[in-house]
Amino acid sequence: MDSRSVTACSRPYDVDFKRVWSRRYVFDNELAFPEGVSYLPSAHYSAKVHSFPAAILIKDKSGRECVRFNAPEDVEPPYTMHLSLCGRFRPSVFVTKDGVTKFSYSGSFPADFNPIDKSHLNDLVVEGEGGLDDVVASLSAGVGQADVRFVTRGRQNELYLEGTKVYFTFSARFYASNLAVGSLDLANLEAGVSLEGYILFDYGDGMLRNDLACHLFYDDESGEWRAWSSNFSTAADAAGKKGCSGRAEGGINVAWSKECPLHGVSVMHSRSLGLTGMNEDPCGTWDDDAKKWRLLVSAFTPKGIRAQMLESDSWDCGFEPITDAAKEDSTGTTITFMDGRRYCLSGSCDRAYYVYSYPELRKLGAMKLSPVPWGDNEGWPHGRGWPSFVEVPDGLPYRYLLLTMDRINFPTIPTPNWTYGGLSVYVGV
Repeated sequence: MDSRSVTACSRPYDVDFKRVWSRRYVFDNELAFPEGVSYLPSAHYSAKVHSFPAAILIKDKSGRECVRFNAPEDVEPPYTMHLSLCGRFRPSVFVTKDGVTKFSYSGSFPADFNPIDKSHLNDLVVEGEGGLDDVVASLSAGVGQADVRFVTRGRQNELYLEGTKVYFTFSARFYASNLAVGSLDLANLEAGVSLEGYILFDYGDGMLRNDLACHLFYDDESGEWRAWSSNFSTAADAAGKKGCSGRAEGGINVAWSKECPLHGVSVMHSRSLGLTGMNEDPCGTWDDDAKKWRLLVSAFTPKGIRAQMLESDSWDCGFEPITDAAKEDSTGTTITFMDGRRYCLSGSCDRAYYVYSYPELRKLGAMKLSPVPWGDNEGWPHGRGWPSFVEVPDGLPYRYLLLTMDRINFPTIPTPNWTYGGLSVYVGV
């Protein structure tokens, strides 16, 4: 990497960001299940298939079959069969043969089987039948990674650090998605990402949900881990609804936990933030000058999805808009600090990462990235990535870090699907 050369009082659109690392993980960045747990509603199960017939089964503790996933017979054994579960969304089966992974089919759950019931942690098992090896259960980064956001500390978006390790939440993509936690070592970015854990959400209804697009922070004042998340899991609650049309009103939840949710499997308590309309991609901060909580969201408006700033006296209720929606298409809305000043960032279908003033959302410019994460003539044509940007501590050969992703869906899967993408790390040089 080049030596630090960014001058003081730089702005996000002044800095030249250079990519230093890029990769898409496909079932190869995994964590073992918690000890004593045989079933999770958001997980990866795999087995080596040697002959047909073969299947992966979900059974209750009496041995009764709840769901069956047959090994694909259009691929010649031996191969590895992957079963991915993402809450109530469609489970999916992938096959890896000769080092190449392909999508095979998506299944369904019987009407009388709720895969996210908490009681299933103790009364279900996942087993193989026929010509395959024992099933291996794991947490997985999936076949694509998206919706990246750094974990912060305090109420003003300071970067959460353990030595030189930073953490971020992301959507582990299968046919649907799970919320995962990853880490990067600031002193060795080329080493790539480590998968650290999964976060599930408990609404107090006896279920474990896979909400996404989360801003997770440790609140020093309360000693509590807190988050704003997008309640995508409720889209699967309404039978017959397609895509995200079944999501709960408002689109944003709050979540909290006394236990650190960065490692292994964690469950955070969660409830609706009580917003009107539909919103996603929340990022919040406490503004000490205004004595208010501010929340930047991607709001659904008649003109499309647009960045908008909300404000409240409390972190977990009462938010109301204080700006008009931005004019540009928005995704991955982020509040960040740079040289002591706050800025707002957003991806866009304009193939740009826009920089806005805080809190007014006045467009100031666009970030400069080389190469751009959305490609020139390939992949997702609109550049709707997530500009997850932070300042890094002194003592490193760069000053600013940008984590983002592309929008290229995993091949061989029928559209529409949300299986994108690949991760990229940039530094300010």
